[in-house]
Amino acid sequence: MGGFQFKCPRCAQLLDAPEEAVGMTLPCPNCNQPIQIPALATTPVAGGAAEAGPASPAGGRGPLCAICLSPIAAGEAKNACPACRAEYHAECWQENGGCAVYGCSQVPAIEKRQALEIPVSYWGREKKQCPNCKHEILAAAVRCRHCGATFDSARPQDAAEFQQRTELTQRLPALRRTVVVLFIFSVLPCLAPIGAVWGAIWYPTHREDVRVLPTIYGALCKIGLGIAIGQTVAMVLITLLFSLVRH
Repeated sequence: MGGFQFKCPRCAQLLDAPEEAVGMTLPCPNCNQPIQIPALATTPVAGGAAEAGPASPAGGRGPLCAICLSPIAAGEAKNACPACRAEYHAECWQENGGCAVYGCSQVPAIEKRQALEIPVSYWGREKKQCPNCKHEILAAAVRCRHCGATFDSARPQDAAEFQQRTELTQRLPALRRTVVVLFIFSVLPCLAPIGAVWGAIWYPTHREDVRVLPTIYGALCKIGLGIAIGQTVAMVLITLLFSLVRH
């Protein structure tokens, strides 16, 4: 039983097949795509004899380009891969930047998509609802194009969370001023008792709000409260000692 060679119409890889396999559909061992074994054709050779070979996959119009999957016509500019010898249109080879046969060393390197090129999605959706006007906007949007509402991140928010965040943002300037005034009261010895009492009552109830501010404001609260308590305790001890000495 004889055999013959033919090229895969998908990847242009040269393959061997027995004659009894003609017409069968089998997976290509290189690209794993299903291909039909072509029928044998006779090609004249020197001396008038005829040599059996596979019929052209494109009806005698030449080999298929593995990139555009169209036949390469006679006389048309073409390139052959230096590694696997697969043939391509010259334009296809140039546009692809190399071979298209899987596993070939001439395959161009695939560039990874940057994070900004990939559409942001949440829960499998590429759109979200604006918590302010209820219109649909892109999942990556941090500003609603309908009502102009802005968000700190692209994460979807419900109406209650958005309202709470908006109210907190409006309170931030007053919150900053309160922290600065509390710190001044805490570091001045004559006002330290007021700063200690005020800070001990105010800071625990506004701790979450202070965390939204830059880190320096949280540090001022803690440092100021520590100084105020320390100065107040020192003043109480000095007063007690002075009273004991006088008596």
